Amino acid sequence: MIVDLPSSNTSVVNKKLVELREKGGVLALGRVLTLVVVTDDGAAIESAIEAANTASREHPCRVIVSRPPWPIEGDHVVELATEVRWQDTRFRLPLERIRLSEELGYDAVFTAEGFGSDALVPLGIIAGQTSRLKLGTRIAQVTGRPPALAAMAFQTLNHATGGGRVMAGLGSASPLAAECFHSRAWGSPVGRMRDYVTVLRQAFAGQPLDHAGTEWSAPYRGSDAQNLPPAPIGLVPQGDIPVLVAAAGPAMTRLAAEIADGWLPPLFAPGLMKAFAPLLQAGFDRAGRSGEDFAIWAHVDVLVDDDVRAAMRPFKEYTVTWAAIQHDFMVARGYGDVADRLADLRSDQDPSESERRVQTGLPPLDDLRWREALAAVPDEYIDEGWLVGPLDRIAGRVQPWLDCGLTGLVVRYGPQTAAAPPAENLEAFRVIAEAAGRRPVAVAGR
Repeated sequence: MIVDLPSSNTSVVNKKLVELREKGGVLALGRVLTLVVVTDDGAAIESAIEAANTASREHPCRVIVSRPPWPIEGDHVVELATEVRWQDTRFRLPLERIRLSEELGYDAVFTAEGFGSDALVPLGIIAGQTSRLKLGTRIAQVTGRPPALAAMAFQTLNHATGGGRVMAGLGSASPLAAECFHSRAWGSPVGRMRDYVTVLRQAFAGQPLDHAGTEWSAPYRGSDAQNLPPAPIGLVPQGDIPVLVAAAGPAMTRLAAEIADGWLPPLFAPGLMKAFAPLLQAGFDRAGRSGEDFAIWAHVDVLVDDDVRAAMRPFKEYTVTWAAIQHDFMVARGYGDVADRLADLRSDQDPSESERRVQTGLPPLDDLRWREALAAVPDEYIDEGWLVGPLDRIAGRVQPWLDCGLTGLVVRYGPQTAAAPPAENLEAFRVIAEAAGRRPVAVAGR
């Protein structure tokens, strides 16, 4: 028999225990009653235990105090986000999905850039269409804008949205983007990121920009400099703007943990955290901090299809296309042989030439090697790192992503290498929100 006592207190529980003992008579004396107390206040667990024990002293029973499976204030809850595609030849802003995600209880939306669309302009549009979603870049390229200009853009968006919603996610781009689009030498990515974050933080803090770096300096310190004094960007600080750094290799991952507020891995899967924890800890140790509040936002791509194997195919194409930056992650996941085979198939091809082919909608390899590379990627590798198949299958495979050490999960729909974006099944975002225990949120004006 189960007795439900919603919104009750110690007195009510005491009274019910007496009633059950009296009603059950001799039979009740031979049974152990179980008192289950569920509290929706994460900070009130100790008080709930004390109250339950008090209620059971006169009428001994087993006491279980629990919290509900949905997120509660004070709990560590993995945040959810969606992302806007960046590589399409015709840019489209998925406002229906973004608005829906806000109503479903998602926490953020990210934009990105590589070649194709810009990351910052869409955030301004999204800001005008949402009221509570955090707004982040994943990533803004550090070769594409001087750090002061990036700081002005992020701080402008921060002021326009009232503060507290903006996240500055930074990444290194690629040699092709640096030299062909941004007219800069590729140089030292790790040194450049250190310089960039230093100047960006000065700007966010409202300080004069004063840094002599190897890749970025402020003020300009060239031989033809006018030796002007350091100056601030002119916008006063308005709350914190977290700085997140995208990192794939060991040196950049350590740097992210040392100087940033969070890490944006380019690839992830449940079980990977133990492989990268030492690198992150090395960065925390160098900075002299615990890393307790360090954010880790990774993405999972989703594709709804009754044919699971057919749904895997485009993600095999994605894996082959971006195999170079995924190499260390593939090794960490136990697929070193696959990583080496893909590297062998691309060993005699210029990485920039591969990127040019991708830009034009072609596979990065010729037809024969492309087919060999796709065949080298096992189904298990895809199934562990993506969410594919019917909606109920996807819903049943979300939990490992919520338990793998991430602080934020970015849900993207479909392959990110397709020439045109697939029609999105918005129910996928709904079932993931439900699997994560999210409740719908009322949004003003809707």
